[in-house]
Amino acid sequence: MATATQTTATTVEATVTSKGQVTLPRELRKRLGIQKGSRIRFSIPASGAVKVEPVLYDLQDLWRMADQSGRTGDGMTFEEMDAAKARRRW
Repeated sequence: MATATQTTATTVEATVTSKGQVTLPRELRKRLGIQKGSRIRFSIPASGAVKVEPVLYDLQDLWRMADQSGRTGDGMTFEEMDAAKARRRW
């Protein structure tokens, strides 16, 4: 017997503080696997909905960051590389 999958959208709301801060609702944190210290990325298209996703670093991200740092003449430090690797979710 097949199980049903969720086909309806879940809607959650949050309030913006005077400082522009928002507490992410529990349902959203749970669904995205966001915990204390997690980083999130907002993708803002020219039109349409804003996309929110957890930041997951992989080797390609590290090379991209190293390349971007290299453009200013400064390479990534070992500490920056270690910090980026530590943010990766396995």
